[in-house]
Amino acid sequence: MQKSYIFKITPQTNVRSTQGDRIYFRIPRERLRPPGLKRLLRLERYNNYKVELNSIAKQLRFTHPEQGGHLIFYIPVPKTWKKYKKEEMHMKLHQSKPDWDNLAKAWGDSLMTEDKGIADIRVTKKWVNQESGWIEFIMDTPSISSKDNLM
Repeated sequence: MQKSYIFKITPQTNVRSTQGDRIYFRIPRERLRPPGLKRLLRLERYNNYKVELNSIAKQLRFTHPEQGGHLIFYIPVPKTWKKYKKEEMHMKLHQSKPDWDNLAKAWGDSLMTEDKGIADIRVTKKWVNQESGWIEFIMDTPSISSKDNLM
């Protein structure tokens, strides 16, 4: 049987461990170097995104279909772009980072404990000339017949 421990690093901590034990060391935020702090902030932002998206889905009583969904991510244009470029790129396909598969994975991780039941989904990324972006989910007719779905 494995044991798990989470520790804060302090000079007084003495731990006796045996084979198979797992020990995790949590470094205090103020002692992190810039790269570690940057990773921590990115992870916190991702976790906050998942919690917010899940709460919105619960409010709307949204359940993800097994197939037949179209997921559209509207991503705001960078503030550093010139005005003409922002207007030109509005509602055009987004062809830079983040990747569509990473966006879809974050969507699935937020709404489902296990997304293995999703068989077919379409994902699109678009630029939008606004302060913030949004996500749109369109329920489409399933493209593949399934014994679980009435067609």
